Amino acid sequence: MANLHRSEKKLLETVNFRFVPKIDQLDDIALDNHGYYHGFVCPHGHTIRDNINNWCYHCVHKIQSNICGFDINYLHVEYKSKYQKLWKKITVGAPGDCWTINAPGPYAPRRVCMPSYRSAYSHQKSENLSFHKALYNCAWGDVGGMIVTRTCGNPRCGNPLHLVSSWNRAIPPESVHPFELTFEAEKLMAYGKNKEQPLVFNQVFRNTITFPKDTEIPDE
Repeated sequence: MANLHRSEKKLLETVNFRFVPKIDQLDDIALDNHGYYHGFVCPHGHTIRDNINNWCYHCVHKIQSNICGFDINYLHVEYKSKYQKLWKKITVGAPGDCWTINAPGPYAPRRVCMPSYRSAYSHQKSENLSFHKALYNCAWGDVGGMIVTRTCGNPRCGNPLHLVSSWNRAIPPESVHPFELTFEAEKLMAYGKNKEQPLVFNQVFRNTITFPKDTEIPDE
């Protein structure tokens, strides 16, 4: 029983999301006071991470809002081409179906090489992530060192709606939206032009990606 209580306490501490108004305006000392730090960029261009489990602040905010989706054109340059290759190995189906991962592996697909929070201090820019966690970090958001599991139990399923972490709600959204897997010159040019202007990029691009049209946007 004591072990059970300790496990429950550890889980609660792990999923302790601390909302901080205007967090992007804080310096490193103020971030640390809230238990955050500026780390390696996540697939969606954020850098604020949890001090303990290294999850991305803005990604977890999105996950808790029950939003699953991305536009590959707006992923960070460290991830863009890697994820294009990864998603080509998925047979996309209906939202409720398992999406087959067409990748080598005797039982489950082999791990894939992707940047992670460790890239900030590791000698290697990338590390081996499970195929499912790589997909989750792209479609839902970067959960750092936390575990990603499959609700369907199918080791070959790559449907993001069947992937969960401790941050997910009990019922997933009806679909992955946005879900753009094709590079488009106009979007890539717009991304490249505005990515170094945080105010413009956040307002014009990132909110569109993180909180799609007709979706209620949580207060920052």
